[in-house]
Amino acid sequence: MTTNHIKEIYSIFKKSSGISTDTRSIKENSIYFALKGPNFNGNNFAEDALEKGSILAIVDDKSLDGISDKFFFVEDSLKALQDLASYHRSQLKIPFVGLTGSNGKTTTKNLIEKVLASKYKVHATEGNFNNHIGVPLTILSITDEDEIAIIEMGASAVGEIKLLSEISKPTIGLITNISNAHVKGFKNIEGVIRGKSELFDYLLKSGGQVIINDFDDVIKNFSKRFTDAIHLDGEGSIVNVKLLESTPQIKFQIDDSDVFVSSLFGDYNFQNILFALTVGKYFKISSEKSSKILSEYTPDNNRSERLDYKSNCIILDAYNANPTSMEKAVNAVFNFKNKNKVMILGDMNELGELSKVEHIKIGELIKKLNINNVFFVGRKMRYAHDQNPGSSWYENVDKLIEGLGKLSFKNSDILIKGSRSLQLENSLDIIRQISV
Repeated sequence: MTTNHIKEIYSIFKKSSGISTDTRSIKENSIYFALKGPNFNGNNFAEDALEKGSILAIVDDKSLDGISDKFFFVEDSLKALQDLASYHRSQLKIPFVGLTGSNGKTTTKNLIEKVLASKYKVHATEGNFNNHIGVPLTILSITDEDEIAIIEMGASAVGEIKLLSEISKPTIGLITNISNAHVKGFKNIEGVIRGKSELFDYLLKSGGQVIINDFDDVIKNFSKRFTDAIHLDGEGSIVNVKLLESTPQIKFQIDDSDVFVSSLFGDYNFQNILFALTVGKYFKISSEKSSKILSEYTPDNNRSERLDYKSNCIILDAYNANPTSMEKAVNAVFNFKNKNKVMILGDMNELGELSKVEHIKIGELIKKLNINNVFFVGRKMRYAHDQNPGSSWYENVDKLIEGLGKLSFKNSDILIKGSRSLQLENSLDIIRQISV
């Protein structure tokens, strides 16, 4: 698509109500982009979009070319959406915070958003809009009134972060950590490292600011490429923060003075807090003010949610799971105050050829910790169950609920963690019922 075509669509976009990609939720006076996927073709709904109120439909089906003056034919509707977002970004003269990583992206994004929103009008990625479609849609929803944007970038293959960086053009960026999460698309851990580091490649080339997580050896090694990187820890840090406790809640001290308590737990979440404090300080928000905001933050959406019910402490972390996050969550909850531990652990997806060995490792960790009440869920977790003869295994969450109905839990720390597809959060009701 030529620059003139982009400008032509952009002039209409500026007068529109925004972008629509789904005719089930069309906005009046929007521009409809006919996107395609494995099981759908948006071109088939282009006329419907116009009837429902769109003022223009971007289509890439030649049979629609010329049918209506409200159809704008392009070679690739997705590429057109990305090009339009990139052009819109170039018109916005505000800082963009870009972040990616194997674990903790959304939590870190949420924490940074809370801090920055105390001083600025912030626009941040919503939900799981962190891919090749979600990032352009996020950028195109940024208005002239916004003062800072926060763009979360996810990827499952080399080259995807490069594309998202070129579209969003971050001015400051961070990588939360690097592990073998989603290794299937990257093929191996080297691919994950190469893929995630594409954000730093962009910032190095564009002269942007980098924040280095010194607690991650791979990321710390990247710091050699930068002369002015900000560090989470050590001499290059711009905040003075000390971790006092990490379980059952994070307790930290700033400037050797005030102490704050977060509802988050685990040293890995302390790193996420450090990122938020650092970004806040970079944008002239005091550590004291940021810390107060962070101490009031309560996680939701099945991400490290803490639910105290009767005598039990329930940690619901069923949005995603990979070997690193699973191991850290298990170890953290194991160190909570209750004597009894209950682990409900589901499959870790997208691990490719590493899947079997990584699930076995989780089984070995459980065996090492000598946890009695363990419930593995999903076909992949069968490998972990095989390491623990005393554990229970269920093929899916429905079978799990059946099994749990015969039990009761008291004075227990209960961890519920697994990949999104297992929907382990559906077990929450039965766990409440059997809590005493």
